Amino acid sequence: MQTPDVVIPWHTPSLWNEANAAFAHLLDHRRSALQATRRMADEIRGRLASLFPLMVDLCHASCPTCSDICCQHACVWIDFKDLLFLHLAAVPLPERQLREKSGDRCRYAAPHGCSLERLQRPFVCTWYLCPAQTRILREHPAPWHQTQTCLQHIKQLRRQMENAFIQAITG
Repeated sequence: MQTPDVVIPWHTPSLWNEANAAFAHLLDHRRSALQATRRMADEIRGRLASLFPLMVDLCHASCPTCSDICCQHACVWIDFKDLLFLHLAAVPLPERQLREKSGDRCRYAAPHGCSLERLQRPFVCTWYLCPAQTRILREHPAPWHQTQTCLQHIKQLRRQMENAFIQAITG
């Protein structure tokens, strides 16, 4: 049985531009009501940045010899929380959504890794650790535990940021 294609949000240039214009408008017109969500986005940004050196090391240790590179086949896109974070944290937006349909390859996957800056990538591209990376980290219990704790806190902050945003624009 064939599964239906996943509909990627904002998959065309016009939808991408429209979504980003809507976010920009809301953030501009609800500036004071969104101060708490901006602080959450800044905290997320800082926590993500604290993980990036480790992620770079893990990629250098595992990706060059991998025969099944996640970035080449995973069906990943920028979701609502990712786009909200990018706007609230004032991170430069990617030119377009990562793909137009589920069978497409990520347009930012380059021969030697992702062409997007780490902050521009969907959160899944940070929290997902392949089996090789998980093995490497589990050999070092302290970094493994710190990484998992940090990722869980970021997930919690992203949920809170989304809820606070919705309350601020509907309240």
